[in-house]
Amino acid sequence: MPIPPTEPPDAAALSRRGFLRIGFGLSAAIACAGLIPALSGCSPARKQPAAGMRFLRETDVALFTALLPAVVAELAARDAATRQLHLEQALGNVDATCAAMEANARAELRKLLDLLAIGPLRRVLGGVGQDWRQTDPAQARHFLARWRASRFATLNAGAVVLVKLCSVGYYLLPAAWPGSGYPGPNPAVYRALHANASSASQHA
Repeated sequence: MPIPPTEPPDAAALSRRGFLRIGFGLSAAIACAGLIPALSGCSPARKQPAAGMRFLRETDVALFTALLPAVVAELAARDAATRQLHLEQALGNVDATCAAMEANARAELRKLLDLLAIGPLRRVLGGVGQDWRQTDPAQARHFLARWRASRFATLNAGAVVLVKLCSVGYYLLPAAWPGSGYPGPNPAVYRALHANASSASQHA
């Protein structure tokens, strides 16, 4: 489990820092897989965002659904109903974070997610043979540990960005703040900011 942030992370800042550099390795792997359409299975319909999402596709949603409980131990410990609610909210945050990235970062992230959607490449590079929908938290943690321990910097970077996205997605939820040690926004400042915003909208 990553060290929780002391305050909700700024999603836009992740893009500004340029934290994702996938590089030539994944580009080459995707290009090779693209030579065999049966491997990628990427029909035009599958290239569209999933329902309610701006960036994540169905395969991406399956990936992060598997990874979130592996990265955030307290999410896995929730009762079934609460876990499902927080998982859906965290997925929405992951999607919003990805959509807010600048174009180059989104393009690099898309290479990574497309690679992890291709079964044969996922099996060879990540050790995950089954669909992400059938992957339990222990298997997802093993996948992330394998990439973080890899001698290939490209895989190291991929693991880091996946963990960051999961962490951001979850710890942006107000329900997660007590567990991270974040007490929530200062009530007086919060009221002042929203009072100013309300006054400005009335005079607009």
